[in-house]
Amino acid sequence: MQDTRARQSVVLIIEDDTDSASRCEALVESVGATSLRVNSLEAAEKVLTQNAPDVVVVDYDLPDGTGIDVIAAVRQSMVHRSTPIVLLTGEIYPAELERAVMMGIYAFLAKPFSGQEFVKLLNAAINENADRVPRTNG
Repeated sequence: MQDTRARQSVVLIIEDDTDSASRCEALVESVGATSLRVNSLEAAEKVLTQNAPDVVVVDYDLPDGTGIDVIAAVRQSMVHRSTPIVLLTGEIYPAELERAVMMGIYAFLAKPFSGQEFVKLLNAAINENADRVPRTNG
């Protein structure tokens, strides 16, 4: 079932693994949200200068940096500061996870993850952001 908020939402997916990115994209679209998909820190920074995603989903390991670098960029931006961020990773790095939590990530999801788990987190993040950010109709 698609949530009205999800249909209005844009989710930025930052993932360099094609299969994982495709899976995330399909799950985002299954809830009725629009996805923007990039595969690097540099591409994410470009997208963030031109778009205001409602949720950011980022893999920890990127070809030109880490998910922590993305979190830092998002949190330093006045426009994106409160955007929920879901951090994905295949390997758990306790110190980095603690750092991500201190930087205000919304959630952490270990790979491999179930589609149901991803959708549940995504919907919760979309709804939290919608409750926090006033929307205009029109």
